[in-house]
Amino acid sequence: MTGPERRRRWSEADQCRILAAAFAPGATVAAVARQYDVATSLIYKWRRTVRA
Repeated sequence: MTGPERRRRWSEADQCRILAAAFAPGATVAAVARQYDVATSLIYKWRRTVRA
């Protein structure tokens, strides 16, 4: 980190959109994470929550 950065809060709608992109056939979590500027670990966390 280079300086003070705020933690982003992702709305439920944003999370759903990002997860839909991650679950799309042929999509990779890494590519979706880059596209939406999200940490891959966060997408995996959301995915675990949805599947539970």
